[in-house]
Amino acid sequence: MHVPDGFLSPQVTLPAYAVSAPLWAWAARRHFGRDAAESLPVIGSLTALAFVLQTITIPVPGGTSTHLVGVLLLALLYHPLVAFVAESLVLLVQALFFGTGGVTVLGVNALAMGLAGPVVGWLAWKLLRPLSARGAAFAAGWISMQASTLLVFAVLALQHRLDPSYFPVPPAVTFAAMMVPSLAVTGVVEGLYTVFALSLLRKARLRGVEA
Repeated sequence: MHVPDGFLSPQVTLPAYAVSAPLWAWAARRHFGRDAAESLPVIGSLTALAFVLQTITIPVPGGTSTHLVGVLLLALLYHPLVAFVAESLVLLVQALFFGTGGVTVLGVNALAMGLAGPVVGWLAWKLLRPLSARGAAFAAGWISMQASTLLVFAVLALQHRLDPSYFPVPPAVTFAAMMVPSLAVTGVVEGLYTVFALSLLRKARLRGVEA
């Protein structure tokens, strides 16, 4: 799902940075101050887990790849902006040391996987949780994947319209190549992962209280 360096022109990447930069600053000031010291070990552990999940990529036609994201848990447990910062750090490390994604497209990838997906998933969780906690967790994971994938597709389609020399693949091909795996495979797995991970975290918290 990462957009690699070279696929997007400055017409797209610079506005993405202009949106991301103040959000990074606001999120860091609001959610990573002294008051967050007790939650940082859990946030760090879930961020590391998301990093591992995202290194397992499946190439698909259309100029991108599909994979789990995993940071929705941070949105559900803390706040979508926490997920945004965590995912941005994951993407930065991947770009600098593993050749995945890139620095010029960091803002685009962060907004898609770190903000759009977690925000939509968080809203679905809030809406559906009174009906069924597990159902809400699955739906949140599935829909968060679709939101992230759709935003990446929209950016690639926009780039094709602005200047096809950067991304020559027609939008119809890109849409099918991205959305079919997302709807049928990674969205389902992301939903199951969210349910499983939340269940484990609840059990761990209960054991901690009992101890």
